[in-house]
Amino acid sequence: PVPAGVRPADAVGAALAETHRIAALPGVVATALAVDPRHWELVHFTLWERPEPGAAGEAYEVLHLSSPEAGRLRRGRQW
Repeated sequence: PVPAGVRPADAVGAALAETHRIAALPGVVATALAVDPRHWELVHFTLWERPEPGAAGEAYEVLHLSSPEAGRLRRGRQW
């Protein structure tokens, strides 16, 4: 959740900066930041090419990822 007393735009800006930092780490396949304005919560997802020890939050193992046209994806924001 966005902490009380913090402007939502400031919280999103800080989370976006952290997402950019994580995206530059070795082994990161993709990372995304989502904002739920109904509850003012930020959710961050990162897909690693291998298990990332010490990463905060919940971890799930993806057993298969179909990516036949992954080469067509651009780097950076997709909107």
